[in-house]
Amino acid sequence: MQETIEKMLLTLQEASKNENFINKHKSKETDFIRKRNLSFEDTTNFIVGNLGTNLDFEVLNFCSGRMKGVSAAAVSKARDKIKYTAFEEIFRKSAKDVPVKHAYKGYRLSAFDGMEGELPKTEELMKACATPTKNKYPQFHAIAEYDVLNCCYTNAIFELGTTDERKAALELLENHDYEGLEIFLLDRGFASIKLILALEKSGKKYVMRVSNSFLREVNDFRISKSKDKTIEVDYDKRRAATSKVSGIEFPCVFRIRCVKIELNNGEDEILITNLGKSEFTRKELGELYFLRWKIETGFLNLKYAVCIEDFMSKKENGIKQEFFASLTKSNIFMQFVEVANEIIYNKKNDKTRIQG
Repeated sequence: MQETIEKMLLTLQEASKNENFINKHKSKETDFIRKRNLSFEDTTNFIVGNLGTNLDFEVLNFCSGRMKGVSAAAVSKARDKIKYTAFEEIFRKSAKDVPVKHAYKGYRLSAFDGMEGELPKTEELMKACATPTKNKYPQFHAIAEYDVLNCCYTNAIFELGTTDERKAALELLENHDYEGLEIFLLDRGFASIKLILALEKSGKKYVMRVSNSFLREVNDFRISKSKDKTIEVDYDKRRAATSKVSGIEFPCVFRIRCVKIELNNGEDEILITNLGKSEFTRKELGELYFLRWKIETGFLNLKYAVCIEDFMSKKENGIKQEFFASLTKSNIFMQFVEVANEIIYNKKNDKTRIQG
């Protein structure tokens, strides 16, 4: 794991010094062509290394180890010269440095989840967010993809205002490039015909919690005595029109496995999957879906340990810079946790591992 940390930091360092990377992500061709107190690399390190406090304190902390001091205004000016896409690319590249060390029956487990929050109240952000009158502050909505066993964010979408989580999940899946065995764990908020078809087309496996009203075939299963059954869905044009679903090729016929998982209160939770009975039992599917809660813990770490909602910037570009930088920091922090686990317990899969 120490090697992973070094590799991730090297990815950050090499990107911020690479001429092609700099030219790709600087705002203007004339930016960073003269020698200044703050280079592209300095500015990148400042954003990734911030502690989530106010700008003046962050600048003071940043300058503590430097020969020359810089002002908060100079930092803000330098930040404007870098597109947020630089930090988005660094995040995605460094996430690939994290090995899939922990798996479930050889599968990497990935989950999607969303988070919302408030932004600084400025005219620019209020206009960009098209904020409803009921909200006093502009809002952001982010959707992240998370490796729940290796505690690593692998992809994310950040939008000002609100976003359609199902549409965002499809976008994340379209940009997904992990080629190994993988199971997606999805809450009922993401359940959709289009996502199921996209997962099938990509060759990925999934375990998805669904509501009783998701499909009539699922509801028929719910009221039946069966606890584990594979059903066939014929999703025709009429059903698609009624549900206002577009972009589906017809005929659309597919099979899904439905299972009932009994909760502590005696009620049944319905899960659907494309995993076969010979490979995963009903009990194992319940265990799989339970592991999805780790993305909830990961979001809490982002909020309280990484302070992802405490934006220094009051501009859209700067806020997005900090968001993707926070995901990079979170991934690096969790590698330190892995190192601590190995030192303390000297086991790779000890049940008492620190949870992330």
